[in-house]
Amino acid sequence: MEDGVIQGIHIFRDLDSSERAIIGAILTCKECAPNDVIYTEGDKGNSLNIILKGKVRINRATVEGDQFCIATLKKGDIFGTMSFLDGSPHDATIVSDQRTELTVLEKSDFDRLIQSSPLTAAKILRRLSMHLAALVRNMNSQYMDVMNLMFRKGK
Repeated sequence: MEDGVIQGIHIFRDLDSSERAIIGAILTCKECAPNDVIYTEGDKGNSLNIILKGKVRINRATVEGDQFCIATLKKGDIFGTMSFLDGSPHDATIVSDQRTELTVLEKSDFDRLIQSSPLTAAKILRRLSMHLAALVRNMNSQYMDVMNLMFRKGK
């Protein structure tokens, strides 16, 4: 993968040129047509996915079995992070909304990177941690907004 593309991905921003070359050698590209299922809720998580072009929908199954879109992700967004880190099954189904190009970091390749280049892996993990912290802060803020709205309506 091209160095300029890697440099533009926020979780790789702290890497120097030699580290970007290392990560570029293990990243793969994946192209998805509109409405392709990238993975299904309950699948084993084994990759971190970064959107280079296009959009994907994050769907959750309702109690009736229908798919309900809870979010749409676009260029630069990452998905599969929690399963990538802890090996848990995916808690949503991801479907391409349009022609989409992804770059994929397989867990097995990242585990080898931890062994061969721990500083590089630590830089990536630090950025992933910052990404997750931002998501949690955003969710907390949204939760408080909903609670405040409910409290005001209850008066």
